[in-house]
Amino acid sequence: MKFKSIFPQLLVYYIGTTLIGFCLLAILLNFSLQELLLDRKESFLNQQAEKIVETLQENNDNPSLGNLIKNNKHFYNIRTDILLINQNETFKKINKRKNKLLRKNDIKDPKILEQVLKGERIRLVGPFEKSSNEMLLTVGVPIKQQNHIIGGLFLHTPVQEIPTTEVSRLVFLISLIIAVPTTGVLYLLSRRFSTPLLQMNHAAKLIGQGDFKERIRVERTDEVGQLATTFNEMADQLGKLEDMRKDLIANVSHELRTPLTSVRGFIQGMMEGVIPPDRHKQYLDICHRELFRLNSLLTTMLDLAAIESGRITLQPMEIRIDSVISSVSDSVNVRMIEKNIIFSVVHEHEPPKILGDPERLKQIIFNLLDNAIRHTPEYGTISVAARLINSELELKISDTGVGIAPEMLPHIWERFYTGDPSRMSHRERSGLGLTITKHLVEIMGGRISVDSAVGKGTTFTVYLPFTS
Repeated sequence: MKFKSIFPQLLVYYIGTTLIGFCLLAILLNFSLQELLLDRKESFLNQQAEKIVETLQENNDNPSLGNLIKNNKHFYNIRTDILLINQNETFKKINKRKNKLLRKNDIKDPKILEQVLKGERIRLVGPFEKSSNEMLLTVGVPIKQQNHIIGGLFLHTPVQEIPTTEVSRLVFLISLIIAVPTTGVLYLLSRRFSTPLLQMNHAAKLIGQGDFKERIRVERTDEVGQLATTFNEMADQLGKLEDMRKDLIANVSHELRTPLTSVRGFIQGMMEGVIPPDRHKQYLDICHRELFRLNSLLTTMLDLAAIESGRITLQPMEIRIDSVISSVSDSVNVRMIEKNIIFSVVHEHEPPKILGDPERLKQIIFNLLDNAIRHTPEYGTISVAARLINSELELKISDTGVGIAPEMLPHIWERFYTGDPSRMSHRERSGLGLTITKHLVEIMGGRISVDSAVGKGTTFTVYLPFTS
C-alpha cells in the first residue's frame, strides 16, 4: 500500500506493530494462564491421589475409600482408576473385584504405566484409555506395599472442566480494551511527529516558489525539533542569499552602467560636435580610464566567480615574503609618493618563507595596500610587518587612515560593499577587493582579521602557514 502522506503511513505502521505486539502478548499470556490452571488442577489431583493411596494402605476394605472416590466423582468430576499387578493378601478384597479395576490393555500409552510402576509420578493431557478419545488431565502415582510397587492409581478430570476457554476470551477482551485507547494515543503521536514534517514540506514548496518568509514553529527538542530548527536556519540563509543575489545584480548593473554611460555620452558628444575637436583628446582619455576601470571590474568579478566556484588553481611553492612585499610596494610606490605617505617594511633578520602561490599572495598584499592608500590622507603612514608566531606567518598591514566604523566592520568582506551607499564619491572602487582577499587567504590555508578605530587607522592581519 502506497501513501501520499507520512501521517497515514506512520499511523498504519504504529498501529500494525502495536496490534501484532498485543496479539503475541495475548497468545503468550493465554498459554501461560492455561499452564497455570493445569498446574493447579494437577496439584489438586495429586493431593487427592495421596489421600486415596494412604486410605488403601491403611485398610483396603475401609468404606471411606469408596466414599472418597465417590466424592471426587460427584464434586470435582474426578474419575479414579486402580491397576494392580500382584496378588496380595492386603488387597485381596480389591482383587476380587477385578472387573472394576483398570487393566493394562485398557491404557492407550503403555509407557505411562511403565513410568508409574518404576515409582514415578506422571501427568498426561489427552486420551487415557483406548476405548475413549476424551481429552483428560491425568495424574498417575504408584501404589506401594512394604516398599514394593504393587500397582498404580490414576485420577482423571476432563480438560473442558478447566476454564481455559474463558481465560482465553478474557485475555483477548482485555487486549482489545487496551488496544482502543492505545490506537488513539498512536494517532496523536503520529500526528505530532508528522505535523512538523508536513509544515516543512509546505515551507519548502514556498521557498521553491521564491517566498523565504515561511518558518516552522519549533515546540520540541528531539531530532524532529532539531530538524525544524535547522530548516529555519537554512531558510534564513537562503533568504540572505536571495537578498545578496538581488543586491549583486543591482550592484553589477550599477557598476557596469556607470562607465558605459559615460563612454557612450562622451563618444556621442564628439560625434555630434557637442564636444569641440580641441577637447577630443581630453575626453578620449576619460573614456580610456572608464574602459580600463570596466575591464578591471570584469576581471575582478571573474576572479571572484572562479574562487567561489572552486575553479581557481594554486601553484604553491616556497617563496620569501620580503621579495613579494618589495614587488608589490614597487607597483604602488608612485601613488604613495603623490600623497606623501611614509611607507615602511619590518621583518625579522631572516625573512620567513611560506608555502603558497606567489601571484595570489601578491594579489592579497596589493589589495590590502591599495585599500590602505585609498583611506590614508596626505602625510600619513603605512607599514607592513612580517614575523613568525607559533606555527604561522603573521603579516600586518597598518595605516593611519580614516578608520572603519564599528557598525561597518562586519560588512567589509561583502561583495560591492564600499561603506558609501551612493557609490559616487569613490567611483574607482569596485567593492570586491576585500572579498577576493578573504577568499584567497582561506584558499591558501590561512585566515584574516581586521582591527580599526575611526580617525586613528586600520590594521589588517593575515596568518599563513610557513615552511621551516
